[in-house]
Amino acid sequence: MRSLLLRLVSALCFLAASPLPAASAPRPKLIVAISVDQFAASVYARYRGDYNAGLKRLSSGIAFPVAYQSHAATETCPGHSTLLTGDHPSRTGIVANSWFDRSAGTSVYCVAVAGTSDPFARGPQRLKATTLGDWLKQKYPGSRIVSVSGKDRAAIMMAGHHPDLVAWWMDGLANGKPVFGFQTSHFAGPAGPRIQSILKKEDDRIQASWRAAPPQLWPSDVPADCRPLEKPHRFGELEISGAVPPALAVSETAQPGFIESTQFDDALHASPLYDSLTLDFAADLARRWRLGTRSSPDLLAVSLSATDYIGHRYGNGGAEMCEQVHALDKSLGEFLERIDRLKVPYLVVLTADHGSVDAPERLEEQGIAGQRVDPSKFLGDLNAHLKLALNITADPIKSSDPQQLYIAPGGDPAAFERVRSEAISWLRQQPAVDSVLTRDEVAVAVPPPDKSVADLTIPERLNESFDAERSPDIFIVFKKYTTPGWPRAPSDSIAGHGSPWDYDRQVPILFWWPGAPNLSSPAPAETIDIAPTLAATV
Repeated sequence: MRSLLLRLVSALCFLAASPLPAASAPRPKLIVAISVDQFAASVYARYRGDYNAGLKRLSSGIAFPVAYQSHAATETCPGHSTLLTGDHPSRTGIVANSWFDRSAGTSVYCVAVAGTSDPFARGPQRLKATTLGDWLKQKYPGSRIVSVSGKDRAAIMMAGHHPDLVAWWMDGLANGKPVFGFQTSHFAGPAGPRIQSILKKEDDRIQASWRAAPPQLWPSDVPADCRPLEKPHRFGELEISGAVPPALAVSETAQPGFIESTQFDDALHASPLYDSLTLDFAADLARRWRLGTRSSPDLLAVSLSATDYIGHRYGNGGAEMCEQVHALDKSLGEFLERIDRLKVPYLVVLTADHGSVDAPERLEEQGIAGQRVDPSKFLGDLNAHLKLALNITADPIKSSDPQQLYIAPGGDPAAFERVRSEAISWLRQQPAVDSVLTRDEVAVAVPPPDKSVADLTIPERLNESFDAERSPDIFIVFKKYTTPGWPRAPSDSIAGHGSPWDYDRQVPILFWWPGAPNLSSPAPAETIDIAPTLAATV
């Protein structure tokens, strides 16, 4: 496998013996790996001319504006599993955020821990691959691996199996007790008194600050280029004003006891402040632990979740996403300035776990034929048809995702085949469905080794996230620009991701270090190339 930088060298006709251009950096003592959840290549490109802080700096290095999460399972957990492992989900085993466990007869979450009574136990036990952090630990036992995110699955997938600290934001109730702030689990990494003290001090500091003065979830100064995008829309059955800041974000912080409110938690996640909290904590840990100052190289992994929550809540074509990208640019700039102050040689890579598509109603305004599918109705109609057609009483399809269908285990191969055949026949008649494939068809669709990731067929994309143990019995591919989701309440998603289409696969990959050459490549790089490239630098 060629590294990203070697791909770039080849693309630009550089003749070099090493994977780095001649003007390469000193070997980094600190690697900073940043994932911006749902940062589609299209969104990155749309605002690239407006960056003036962190994203401007990172874009001035070695940039792959249109790179790929090459697989079809374009969700958070599978995407993050590729970033620092160098493997597709077909090898990491992370085929979705959740999948149906045939042996247990129930759905499992990608970082849920089996064999414990604690429903909030989280860890990397289901990750079948090792990560850059694991490789560093093996080569340099003194390396420190720190991973922070707004989501547990993102932090854990980037941390790997042997982190020194992995933490994620959690609010609401856990085991009947209210929680609010950065948490960890001893299944994910060290969780002793020292780690708990660090997390508690950060959480106490945040709460004290917010009780003294309610936080500003969204910046008050909306950039001029975002103002024309402030338009009301009806998405499904949901009316949204399109104004920034959104009404919920304003009203919740005005309520007494807002910190304890689930509505505030919801508004916080889908706000620019959420990324700022994560970056601030990550920079503080880098300073406190003096990352990059010892003989062994260190890794700081940061996954930023607000773009994903905002993209789901408001789509990526409105003023909300415009404001978020500007705020992200500013927050990243402040974060990098704090890393500068460590005065250590460091290297940054920024990418995303998946892309996204805007809400179909807004796509229609641009002349793009989009549509919605109600997942509950789709699956309900399928099961109702199968029960009637096959004269059975129980739902034969076990799934919460209409794109991945599991046939209820029964032990009768003939009955299984009848369900599968009848389901496929019904599915292929549905107007929103582009194609239907069985697990057998996906299993054999292995991409040729030299085929460009941009040219993979739909079955080949599905194959790159296929795991024989965990993948479904039937794969559904909805037509392009189809959104599974029917928003009714303010917390419902109006847009998202998860398809094998390019808008969900294409993400930016940016490498930067002090003195990095300013090079931009159209080469279709892959996120699986990031980890081996970083490993080669240390």
